[in-house]
Amino acid sequence: MKNRAVGTKTPYRVDIFTIVMVTALVLFGLITLLDVLSDPFDGTEKTFAEFYDRLNFEYFSRQIGNILISLAVLVPLAIFDYDKYKPFTKAAYVVCLILLFLLVVAGESTRGALGWYKLGTRAFQPSEITKVVLIVVLSKAASEAYDRRGPIGSLRDFLKLFLYFFVPFLLVLLQRDFGTAMVMLIIFGGVLFCVRVQWRYIFGGLFAFGIGGFLSWMFLLTNTQKERIRVFLDPSRDLEGKGLNVLHAKQVIGSGGFWGKGYFSKGTLIQTGYVPEWRTDFIFSGIGEGLGYFGAALLILAYFILLFHWLHTALVARDTFGRCLIVGCTVMIVTHVFESVAMNLGAMPVTGIPLPFISYGGSNILASFACVGIAMSVYARAAGRKQL
Repeated sequence: MKNRAVGTKTPYRVDIFTIVMVTALVLFGLITLLDVLSDPFDGTEKTFAEFYDRLNFEYFSRQIGNILISLAVLVPLAIFDYDKYKPFTKAAYVVCLILLFLLVVAGESTRGALGWYKLGTRAFQPSEITKVVLIVVLSKAASEAYDRRGPIGSLRDFLKLFLYFFVPFLLVLLQRDFGTAMVMLIIFGGVLFCVRVQWRYIFGGLFAFGIGGFLSWMFLLTNTQKERIRVFLDPSRDLEGKGLNVLHAKQVIGSGGFWGKGYFSKGTLIQTGYVPEWRTDFIFSGIGEGLGYFGAALLILAYFILLFHWLHTALVARDTFGRCLIVGCTVMIVTHVFESVAMNLGAMPVTGIPLPFISYGGSNILASFACVGIAMSVYARAAGRKQL
């Protein structure tokens, strides 16, 4: 697909579909937070006041604050032409590297990782924002190389892209945040796919990834992190820690059956704190219990309808930069969904990956909304948008 001529302009068009889908996911997330954090219902609630007394609005109100802050980022990203991101990419990238580096050398461990700056009662996770900045930086470099010489075949071009990816990737690994590192790796692969990198680099990268995994196991992973992987393979190894958490999450999901127990109803396990981090990492188990397999499947379908819409936008984007941006954002969200759901089902190790738009957390909501803003900007200026 040929890029549009420089200087041509198209009228702005709002991506109504993305707005509707994201709004629905966010509202669903707020209701889910209110449900899972409520005091357990016992069926004796007869009046609205008795029902209301069971509700816990602490994290609900905090999440609304997170959403409002994130909207202040989403709106300008969506309104401005995504070409205007380019002058700020290097500065944003350097700031992210500095924030990641400072955590490595002086960060305070939280749940075995070094990924948070404490801000009073809140915490800021720079690796979440780094993922979005990485998408923009890689998209800019890859699109410029592709527009000059076509599919990436130059070792120099590939190494430049690889270094942009590898430096934050390594810093996140040193923070012992392997879930986020995996997301960064998938983002890197998604952007390379857009610019049709030659297969020899892909095979070389897979070989290097295998060697890196072996060396990480031998020299980088702590005994605790190795045990996490062993527990993933055999949850019965740790029936007082991570293995128990996964088994409990699976039990909570299973207890919902096909149709679920319903939200704000009696007899739910999630409201008793049966699984840890039920407002963040394990929130999907509460969804499975409340809405059953059917409701959980509908949620996953909603994600993929939104993401297929974004991929269609990538196909009709006006240029390579826009195509790379939206594919990077898509693979970031889909990797989060996959890792979060699989972790709750015991199909992947516990990595602390939140469910986009639904899990509590300011940094993740901010990163997810930034991706929405970028996707809307690409859609607004898509060369073939009349096909939609």
